[in-house]
Amino acid sequence: MPFFNKATGKFDEKKIEEVTVDRQDAMRGRLRTKTPEGNDFIINLPRGETIEQGDIFGPSEKGLYYKIMIQPEPTIKVSLTKRKGQNAIENAVKLGYNLGNRHLEVLIEKDEVFVPVTLGEEKVRRIIELMNLPLKCETVQKVVATSSDGYHPGEHTEE
Repeated sequence: MPFFNKATGKFDEKKIEEVTVDRQDAMRGRLRTKTPEGNDFIINLPRGETIEQGDIFGPSEKGLYYKIMIQPEPTIKVSLTKRKGQNAIENAVKLGYNLGNRHLEVLIEKDEVFVPVTLGEEKVRRIIELMNLPLKCETVQKVVATSSDGYHPGEHTEE
C-alpha cells in the first residue's frame, strides 16, 4: 500500500486520481483512504502539517498520483445587512467578538462569514440570533479550506 509523508510538486496529469476527504481528516494530516477506482493509500504528514485542498501525493508503485479534494460541508453563511452607516463597523466587531468568544471556527471571504455547523445547525443559528444584529443567514455547502487567509480555528470542545 502506498505511503506518503509529503505532497509532490511534480506529477503526470494523465495519472491523477481524485480523492474526496472530510476536513477533519485533512486537518489531522493522517489518513488511510481509497480512491473511487479502489486504490488504497496512506498519508502521514509530519506533526502539525495539514492536508490542503488540491494537494497531490505520489507516485505510487503503479505510477499513480492522488489529488485531495476536501468535501464541502454545511455552513451558515452570515452577512451583515447594513454594511454602511455609523453602526456598520460596530456591528462587524460585535459579530466577530461574539463568534470568537464562543470559540467558533470561521472562514471569512470578502464581506461574508462562513460558520461550520460542527455544533449542530440549530445551536449555531441560535448563537447567531442571540447577537441581535442586522444579519442575513443561510445554510450553504462550502469547502472550508484551513489554509485560507480567512480561516480562523475555534478552540471549542464538545460539552
